[in-house]
Amino acid sequence: MSEPTLYEAAYILDPSLEDAEAEELMASLEQLVTDLGGEVVGTRDFRTRRLAYQIDNFTHGTYKLLYFFGDGEIVTELRNEMSIRQPIIRSRVFVANPRAVVGGLEGEEEAVEQAIEAVEAAEASEAADEAVETAEVEEAPAEEAVETDEAEEAPEADSDETPEAEE
Repeated sequence: MSEPTLYEAAYILDPSLEDAEAEELMASLEQLVTDLGGEVVGTRDFRTRRLAYQIDNFTHGTYKLLYFFGDGEIVTELRNEMSIRQPIIRSRVFVANPRAVVGGLEGEEEAVEQAIEAVEAAEASEAADEAVETAEVEEAPAEEAVETDEAEEAPEADSDETPEAEE
């Protein structure tokens, strides 16, 4: 089985929710991730802010982020859960860039460092694979280029004679 992926679930809550209700909702989403075998890394609260545009008659919303390690099954279930919860105005789940984790995750620096190392190792592996493929591809066109140069030389000799004949 492959390494779990670091995800970022961004969601906007109804600003009229009481703090206790918002905390309960956040805890239930974290519990869902944990129940499905994921690992919650941390959450971020960006307070209530004005929305860029009106969503379902809301002009303000409470922005939240949930970082977790998991797989596609967890993402699917979390998206489904967030779509049916009334207090959630809008939600999205993204693959998180460990280098861009918002606010640093207190006490979770080691997990984030491991995620960064895993991403770097994967990128290095992909770069090595691409270099091998590129080297193989570059060898073939070099041979074709030699044949093309020879083919081009013959018409040039003919083209020198043709203009003289026309004059």
